Amino acid sequence: MKNLFAFFILIAISTGIFAQTEVHENQSGTWTKANSPYQVIGEITVPAGEVLTIEAGVEVNFQGNYKFNVIGNLQAIGTEADSIFFTTDDTDTGWSGIRVNVTNSDDIIALSYCKIEYGKANGEGPDGQGGGLALLASNALVSNCVFAYNEAVFDKKGTGGAVYASGTGKENETLTVFDNCKFIANNCDGEGGAIKLVNDNSSKIVNCEFIENRSIHGGGGAISCYSVVDTKITNCLIANNSTEFSHGAAIHILGEENTMFIENCTIAANDALEGEAGGVYLNYGNATIVNTIFYENSSPYSTDAFLDPDSNAEINNSNIIMPDNATGEDNIEDDPLFIDSDEGDFQLDEDSPCIDTGKDIGLPFLNEAPDMGCFEYEEEE
Repeated sequence: MKNLFAFFILIAISTGIFAQTEVHENQSGTWTKANSPYQVIGEITVPAGEVLTIEAGVEVNFQGNYKFNVIGNLQAIGTEADSIFFTTDDTDTGWSGIRVNVTNSDDIIALSYCKIEYGKANGEGPDGQGGGLALLASNALVSNCVFAYNEAVFDKKGTGGAVYASGTGKENETLTVFDNCKFIANNCDGEGGAIKLVNDNSSKIVNCEFIENRSIHGGGGAISCYSVVDTKITNCLIANNSTEFSHGAAIHILGEENTMFIENCTIAANDALEGEAGGVYLNYGNATIVNTIFYENSSPYSTDAFLDPDSNAEINNSNIIMPDNATGEDNIEDDPLFIDSDEGDFQLDEDSPCIDTGKDIGLPFLNEAPDMGCFEYEEEE
């Protein structure tokens, strides 16, 4: 009986050791948790007209700096209790990220409860953009995901440390959304330490956190936008991000006729080490900012925001040092009284001047009026 028990234990251990699947080249169908981890031993592609579904709990481990190309469709849907991991054991080499260039514009990939880490975009053209995810004239619904330690590092030009998106969305139609995601310690040589958007239309970044992301030679330690239309950043925490040799440690907006909406955000403790605007830098375009807290952002020249003479910003019901050329009303310049920003807690203390001083723009709020910032103050019962 003891020998039989030992035999079954040996079988269980052996099964655990070999319960993995090597993949490369074309992939479609379903990757199952039972066959996880998936060891990527070469470049992989979801072909046109095909769909790859990845089950909750799957780990995808890249054995080299390989691309994950999506020309067809990808549906990677994890759960809160069982995430999907895209990672590598070789963090120095990294992997080349999920690179989406769909042939059917109606195909929208979905990533939910995924952790995407240690992607490294390092090549010519689009291969140097988007360390974790690149959307090339393609759209995605991304929710409850974590992007951490991704890089775009090609020849001082790599942009979008975690995400690069070009040609996303349609006029008056939101097709790409990042909802309830975290962007942590991503970096790039160029613009957009976490996210770079180019020629975007109506995409939304909502309920997200951007913490300790960095751009080196370009602007936008957290987010950089070029020629975007009606892009919205709503209910986001953007804190402790930096840009070294350019502008806009939190958000950098550049290009003709930009229209950007920043609503109910907390933008704090970001640092443009040698450029303008620890908070938001706007160069050519229009921004509408409402119910947003700016605090302890720094740069050698301007702190919270900078507008070039060809830009316009309407700023209302926000806690901000107003930049030149901006218009607006009901703004304050006070300590917002975060509970403990040194420990990363940017919720409002009960005595905060930002409570009930926001403007109703149709978003949910708890008390007499909306609060400024991304966290509504909730009274203890």
